[in-house]
Order: sequence, then structure tokens, then C-alpha cells
Amino acid sequence: MIRTTAFPSGEHWTGLIGALENALRLHRHHAGTLVKLEHYLHRRTTGMIGSLLRLIRGAAIQAVLDGTEQITRATRDSVDLDIAAETAGQRANTKASSLDLAPTP
Repeated sequence: MIRTTAFPSGEHWTGLIGALENALRLHRHHAGTLVKLEHYLHRRTTGMIGSLLRLIRGAAIQAVLDGTEQITRATRDSVDLDIAAETAGQRANTKASSLDLAPTP
């Protein structure tokens, strides 16, 4: 068994997203859209490449099927990821929400 670890957020993560985005052949997709979402994509996928590939591929397929030909928030949100990524994402969202509710000094 080969153990994998999460890809760290940073230059290489951004480069990976850019390479995947360059491979998209969606007629209405604007270059750089996914790269701008690097932090969201890392948080959503917990830095796992397989989860990232599933998210982008699923959103692209949905964009073709619904005729929008672009990856939107709705298409991204419609893609279910693996249990580990979804569970970690829920924990991160809960933590972020609790920080938003904290009183400011």
C-alpha cells in the first residue's frame, strides 16, 4: 500500500490547478478562474490531488451537460467528493463559522 499525503498549499498547488485549468476545453470558461480559487480548492479537497481531479472533472462534465460551458459555483458545489475530503471540509467550515461568530476585540 502506498500512503499519500495532502499537497501543501502554495506555488506547486497553484501550478497544478493552472495545468488542470489549461486542459479544460469549455467554451465559456475564463482562464485563471480556478487559479483564483486556489484557497477554496485546497480547503474543499484538503489538498488531495485525487479529490481535486474529481472536483474539476465533475464540474466540467456538469458544465457541458447543463450547457453553461463554464465552471461556476453551482457546478463546483454539485460535485460530491470522497468521504475524507467532505468530512475535513465540513470541519473546516464549522471552525471558520465559529471564528466568524467570535466577538471582535
